[in-house]
Amino acid sequence: MAENTNLKTVLTKFELTNLDLARAAGLDPSLISRYISGNRKLKRNSKQAGDIAEFLLTLADTSERIEWLKEQFEQARLSTDITSVMGMKNNLIQWISQDIEVAADNAGEIPEADEAAEELRGTDRQKKLEFGTIPIVGAIEEEFLNMTDEDTVDFFLTSDRLCIFTSDVFAEMLHKVVAERNISINIVICVSGDTKYFTKIIQTYMGEMVSGRMRFYTFFGATRNVAEQMFCIFRNSKVVIITETSGGSAYPAGAFIDDADFVREMGQSFDATYRYSQPMFNIYNDDYLRAMIEVLYTEYCLPGALCVVKDSVNPMYMSFEAYCRVLRQNNRDDVEYTWKCNEYRRFNDSFESMLANGMPCREVISLKRLNAIIAEKKCRMAGLYFITTGFFELDLQGCRDILAGYIEYLDRYPNFSLLILDDLPELHSSSCWHVKENQSVAINYWNGPAPVMCQSGHAALVQEFQKHYETIWKRGSGSLGNRAYVISILKSVIRKMDEVLQG
Repeated sequence: MAENTNLKTVLTKFELTNLDLARAAGLDPSLISRYISGNRKLKRNSKQAGDIAEFLLTLADTSERIEWLKEQFEQARLSTDITSVMGMKNNLIQWISQDIEVAADNAGEIPEADEAAEELRGTDRQKKLEFGTIPIVGAIEEEFLNMTDEDTVDFFLTSDRLCIFTSDVFAEMLHKVVAERNISINIVICVSGDTKYFTKIIQTYMGEMVSGRMRFYTFFGATRNVAEQMFCIFRNSKVVIITETSGGSAYPAGAFIDDADFVREMGQSFDATYRYSQPMFNIYNDDYLRAMIEVLYTEYCLPGALCVVKDSVNPMYMSFEAYCRVLRQNNRDDVEYTWKCNEYRRFNDSFESMLANGMPCREVISLKRLNAIIAEKKCRMAGLYFITTGFFELDLQGCRDILAGYIEYLDRYPNFSLLILDDLPELHSSSCWHVKENQSVAINYWNGPAPVMCQSGHAALVQEFQKHYETIWKRGSGSLGNRAYVISILKSVIRKMDEVLQG
């Protein structure tokens, strides 16, 4: 059999001896030598190939080594998608394996019975530990793959300083799981008071926070721990305990425990801790329509500078008559129609009063969305804007009335500013963000099966979302963001809408 040049090459690149690899993978050193010489074939479906690949991935801890591996995979025409840890591991297993027949007269061949016994030497124990970020994340990803929809996973972090939680590879894995699976994830974080670490968590998982797909809770704990730990509790299945040295550079260690009593009692311990934590976001769905409406009232109708980013148009700027026209189309009951009209008047009057008293209000909308409204002749938004559940499709006339309202408010209130960007960042797709400066943040998210609103007065969250808003605002402010330019865009869009309405 030909020499296993790929395995030999990676050992040379990572500065490993045969003995180093044998000890790490729990194999006999002579077996590694035979793999490299080609006297033994390393089978891609074998436990040995998996163990060797996992160890090698613990050493792929720099971008230079990861890029080098990607180059080898490209040359071998293997997948180079490393957003999945399992994909990276599978690539490496295929690359170092030699699944071809050994010649019958090969003098180095070992009888099958003896071969099996030798492969078990040093590996007959069940593997309970993983070392290094990539192997740990890969093993956790496998646990997620084994879950069914609507299962729950609970995370407890003894400190917000835990590095693995905000590492690129761990975050990419969680982003993918949340996007593809209907799994509930609760995360309780013992915060240290160091805003640098807490800020990184917010920045890493901002998308999951505003969608309500991952629910974060906090409480204050010790300012210094001997070690940082994260507990991942897969209900009725397994507990993963990840330990890092505090501020050190050693590889993290992950213990995977499936003892039923241990898993059950860890779940009970998490529940007890969870009761004393504070939610970073209050999350409301259609079952709490009244609460969602009151959140909007707090944002629009109470003192405090308001910043809005909206991937839609805002019914708040419709005239009372235009709003009631839309309500009448969808509410034939006179009593229901009347109280909803009165509710809008309460909102609208209070909002105008705040603007008249000088409350600063800035809003960002998307030109791409405006053009889509013209093409589709409607605009989809959360039903709560018209005091109903689910989603609401506002007709083109209603959308036109809103744009006319924007122009009126720009003319009447110098403290009201509107910015129209060509498009909004992907993070703002199908959502409306409100930041009440130095007070609260509210996100109305309608990218799922039903609208969800997340609201928080958490100081660190408000600060980070405020920074995020300022970044967006700066993208379009300046000479092209002046009022005359914005009004000209609105008038141009209205003319196109009129052509459609009259056509």
